[in-house]
Amino acid sequence: MPVSVGLIAQIIERVAPKAWAEEWDNVGLLVGDFAAPVERILVALDATPEVLQEAREKDVQLIAAHHPILFRALKNLRSDNQSARLPIQMIQSGIAYYAAHTNLDQSPLSSSWSLGRALELEKMEHLKLTHAEKLVKLVTFVPKDHAEAVRQALVNVGVGEGITGGPHASEYAECFFAVAGTGMFRPLDNAHPTIGEVGELTQVEEIRLESILPENRIDRAVKALQRAHPYEEPAYDLIPLYNRGVSRGYGVIGYLKVPESLGSFVRKLSAGLKKLAPASLAEEPKVRASGNPEQILRKIAIVNGSGGSFISQALFKGADLLITGDVDYHEVLDALEAGLPIMDMGHFWGEIPMVKTLAEQLKAEKALAGVEVIISQKMKSPWRELNS
Repeated sequence: MPVSVGLIAQIIERVAPKAWAEEWDNVGLLVGDFAAPVERILVALDATPEVLQEAREKDVQLIAAHHPILFRALKNLRSDNQSARLPIQMIQSGIAYYAAHTNLDQSPLSSSWSLGRALELEKMEHLKLTHAEKLVKLVTFVPKDHAEAVRQALVNVGVGEGITGGPHASEYAECFFAVAGTGMFRPLDNAHPTIGEVGELTQVEEIRLESILPENRIDRAVKALQRAHPYEEPAYDLIPLYNRGVSRGYGVIGYLKVPESLGSFVRKLSAGLKKLAPASLAEEPKVRASGNPEQILRKIAIVNGSGGSFISQALFKGADLLITGDVDYHEVLDALEAGLPIMDMGHFWGEIPMVKTLAEQLKAEKALAGVEVIISQKMKSPWRELNS
């Protein structure tokens, strides 16, 4: 059963919101109609003529890709304009194009995290943190017989889920603490108390119910609490916390389980990249390395895509190696001078794992059960080794 382009966009943006993208980036639906029906999605790294032809042959209605098809404003839509050619052909073929770029790079689906897990890095964290969610503790006091109804109302708006910011936070929900006590209040002349009488000091067996929520959910949580609470004026506290919730950022850094040499680690990286690639990708990863092959590695930094600008961050965090792609010659020289070897896995191979994780995410969505998700078989690195 077909679904709309807009629904698929919403599903992707739950994991990688458009607001996370850099100002210079161009993400979201770049070609097509949000209301258009979709029966088949083609997931790819780039928009190329070969990928578009594949989408036509497979009767695909939407291409979901990492790299945007449009970066700069088009001044015309002529077929002799190289930048306009593919978008025009997509419109003519009725194929929509959705891009998740720097927002996807900062999401749990990023290639950096996938590769870090494949290399079995421990104590992984973001190499460069861009945002950490602020958390608030919500405390309220509810008559014992109404405590569960209030708790459930708060659960329905996301209170008590993913509250630790740790690696297993997403595996827990409905995290509350409750303790019994006595609530006291004296209703004044114009009050309409649910329990007690006007003018009398009322004592009620109450439950102190507390949990944690992200700061951006405060309004929804308070409204839900007020609707579900039996009192006309429920008491509650909002307490800012130093704890931080879900974070996002670029790249990862973590520790090898067992230190090993730079020379042997090249082979391990190649094997990890191959493992994360779609099965249809026939070519082998090509990894270049700088530095002393005998150097022992313990702490590894990974940045998918072009990561030369993260060299200083990797040095600051004490990395023994930076794995990335598209590193400038002079950046490598500067890194070596500072004692940091670089492994260049190439832009293509550094981001191919995201194609697989995005496709898996879409396939796992119950709302897309009737939609076929296809990983492109026409993706390939633009680089070729030519014999002289």
